[in-house]
Amino acid sequence: MVAPGTPREPTPQVKLKTLVASPPDLMGERIAGFDWGRTSLGPLPRWPASLRIAVDMMHLSPFPCAVVWGADLCLVHNDGYRALRAVTPDALGKSFDALWADVWSAVGPWVFKALDGHSNFVEDPPLKIVRAESAEPLWCAFGYAPLRDEAGNVAGFLHTVIETTASVDAYRHWREQAQDFEHQIKRHVAEREQLWQLSREAMMTITPELRLQSANPAWYRILGWEEAQVLGMPVLELVHPADRTEVQVAVCGLLQYSNAEQVETRLRHHDGHYRWFRWGGRFDGTLLTAVGRDITDDREEAARQSDALMRNNERMELVGQLAGGMGHEMNNLLSGIGGSLELLQRRLQEGRLERVEAYVDVARDSVQRAMELTHRLLAFSRHQPLAPKPLVFNRQLRLSEPLLLRALGAEMCLHWQLDVTPWAVSLDVVQLEKALINLCTNAREACLERGTITIRSVNERLATCFPNEGGLPPGDYVALHVEDDGHGMAAVDIAKAFEPFFTTKPIGRGSGLGLSMVYGFVGQSGGYTWIESAPGQGTRVCMLFPRCHEPVAEELKPAPRSQRMAQGERVLLVDDELNLRAVMREYLTERGFDVTEAGDANTALACFRHDGPFDLVITDIGLPGGFSGRQVAKAMRMQLAQQKILFITGYADQPVEAQLLEQPGTALMNKPFLLADLADQALCLLDE
Repeated sequence: MVAPGTPREPTPQVKLKTLVASPPDLMGERIAGFDWGRTSLGPLPRWPASLRIAVDMMHLSPFPCAVVWGADLCLVHNDGYRALRAVTPDALGKSFDALWADVWSAVGPWVFKALDGHSNFVEDPPLKIVRAESAEPLWCAFGYAPLRDEAGNVAGFLHTVIETTASVDAYRHWREQAQDFEHQIKRHVAEREQLWQLSREAMMTITPELRLQSANPAWYRILGWEEAQVLGMPVLELVHPADRTEVQVAVCGLLQYSNAEQVETRLRHHDGHYRWFRWGGRFDGTLLTAVGRDITDDREEAARQSDALMRNNERMELVGQLAGGMGHEMNNLLSGIGGSLELLQRRLQEGRLERVEAYVDVARDSVQRAMELTHRLLAFSRHQPLAPKPLVFNRQLRLSEPLLLRALGAEMCLHWQLDVTPWAVSLDVVQLEKALINLCTNAREACLERGTITIRSVNERLATCFPNEGGLPPGDYVALHVEDDGHGMAAVDIAKAFEPFFTTKPIGRGSGLGLSMVYGFVGQSGGYTWIESAPGQGTRVCMLFPRCHEPVAEELKPAPRSQRMAQGERVLLVDDELNLRAVMREYLTERGFDVTEAGDANTALACFRHDGPFDLVITDIGLPGGFSGRQVAKAMRMQLAQQKILFITGYADQPVEAQLLEQPGTALMNKPFLLADLADQALCLLDE
């Protein structure tokens, strides 16, 4: 117990919302606005549920009442309670024993009985209270009702004061109300316990050391354990080994930053198999409470549907076509690269420098084409990392017009038929422009370079799933139609049009990846695409994109390309590909960076701890050892929240979370890329 008048450490003022659910009044505003961080109760948002319920009920009481909580008997009282003591303006946050020091000899024994778990109503003899020198004394009866926390331990008591100077009838009336109020408190506590006992969701409380303190009956029923077998057990022993790193990162974020992200993980059943749960958690400063929904059946059903869909789509013709087309294209590109390097080596050995630049240009052109080929394949497979952002669709289409006109050529006409007020969409601008360029290129060739292409946008509201139950759900979409007046397509060709390397063009004209890239991009963006065509009637490629309700950011002018040198900024470069890491380090060093390199996550984190700080961390997303670049970034930002991160990736089995990319000082680059672009992006991040 803290002695009366003991000073407490000041803490920053926190802005709080209204505490009670009843109509706001002056006392409710005082409680909500009081700086509880200076008391042992801590900031109001971190109060446990049991304390919040007790304060809510106390505030609704029609008679003087206070909640006394914690080892130092910290006070939270209602408006009627303020008139009992000569305190200005109120006794919020004060110690109970200091407030009633003048009558402590009569009050103290009953306080200790309440803290031992015994309710008392002391009415005989009543206690004389002197409010102020000029005020008449009051004769009052005191009630003491113990209050328990989430673990069932007595954490404080409810102090009720009833004036006994009134008539006997009035006294009896107030006493009945006091008893009814105490019954309400008990009923609310019982309802919370009933929720814990009857919930179908698995619930558990965990200590900050990640040991299981308690679990509800649903948890034991789903996982088959007995209470004596798991209480006090480290929770990570029940988590699937592949999920432990993700769980540790999530728990650290919750404990340090109250970041309540949902986590999907597996827990071990008593029989040895694992069940999937989707967990949400909350930390009250003492215990972590986690509520999980068993999603094992949902995941198994999704896996069965995915397997069935995969079996339906596994056609040997497509596999052979994909392998053959990829081999043909890559052989051509590698031949150009290898031949140029061979001639370049001969000229350097002979000491002749003529046509050296021409050989380099041929090799660079082949590399650029190979980069475009891999990007298109990734787009079709829906593993192309995207960076979507809310767009004003018409404005973005108009900005792409110069690129489309160059792709169409001088003798093609481009018509726009755009919706007057199209809904916003969330798309990757670069991939959208590539898709439009591919469609315009196909249209130009279908029209034999003389014809008309029309681009339409229109808002669409789907009342049912489209085109079937397995397609797009009902909702708002923006349709984009690209139509030409060329020779059209036969039905047999439409059925195969989106397959990679399928083409009706003569050999050597087109790789057959344009439409497959469009198909992958639209699907990865949450949309749907199809083709409408007939021989001699032109072709229309139709795309549906989900409506975006997020606000659209103001248009920013692109910064001019810079070749400026760095000023010795420290960079931590993390990539498991040795050769690529070596050339990136050499180029960044030539551009003026001080580069430290690491080949895996553990080495990177060790460098970050011991060799830091670093101005920028450049990390691949796919790293060996089961610890991804995303998790490396999260771990680093737990140590230094403002750490700037540049992600680089050529393939991501899971997309980078939009929440992670939206954080200041974060960017994403897709492999392959130019080394100059890498350095420029690094400088842009450092300039932010």
